[in-house]
Amino acid sequence: MPAELWLTRLYLLERAEFLGVPLIRWLYLALVGLALIWAALRLPGGWVMGGVLLAIVAGLHLLLRRARSRFFTTFVPEPTPSPPAQVLAPAQKRPVYVTGMLSVERKLRAFTALPGFYRTFATREHALLCRVRPRRVWAIAAWPEEEVGLWYAFFTPQQIIAIQPGLARIDRRKLPGLSITYRPNEAEVQRKSSTPMTLYLAFVDENDRDAVLADLLVDWRPIASVAE
Repeated sequence: MPAELWLTRLYLLERAEFLGVPLIRWLYLALVGLALIWAALRLPGGWVMGGVLLAIVAGLHLLLRRARSRFFTTFVPEPTPSPPAQVLAPAQKRPVYVTGMLSVERKLRAFTALPGFYRTFATREHALLCRVRPRRVWAIAAWPEEEVGLWYAFFTPQQIIAIQPGLARIDRRKLPGLSITYRPNEAEVQRKSSTPMTLYLAFVDENDRDAVLADLLVDWRPIASVAE
């Protein structure tokens, strides 16, 4: 199974809930319980098999932590000629999948490949407007109700630190993308404004990626790369 599909499965295991408990915790409990039962009943392999099951739990936990730090996705920077700067009219919206930290009512959550739109207001403030819809996962779990609804990211050209074109990988797809590193507004979320955040955008249509990049370049010029 491709690495991107594993990341998607891990993301769903962590976020989807059954009886109010994330699926990943149910999996941990099942594996630990099986290890204890195996050892208690002295089934073939005894404590050795129990140790193997506990090792699987530990390995899965480490894998989950690493995937979480990458927002359960991969973004590969690619040198791409910058399009000419061009304003995106305030009435225009470009469809996008957003990965990273989004907020609403001073709440902050990490999302992966959340569908939404990019737009720029007349003030030249940029916005990512996304929606979490109710959904079933593997027919037994559901998305947390407290996350259902609209989630946002807002930033001005002055807040942007770096913009990098590249490829964003979602499931089996490699989509044209952008990474945007910026300093969040302390008044919007409960987070130190000096701590940069990075959003990863994926576009089904490369023309949408270029239009968003062209709009961003109207008021911002590259002075550093994300790697720096």
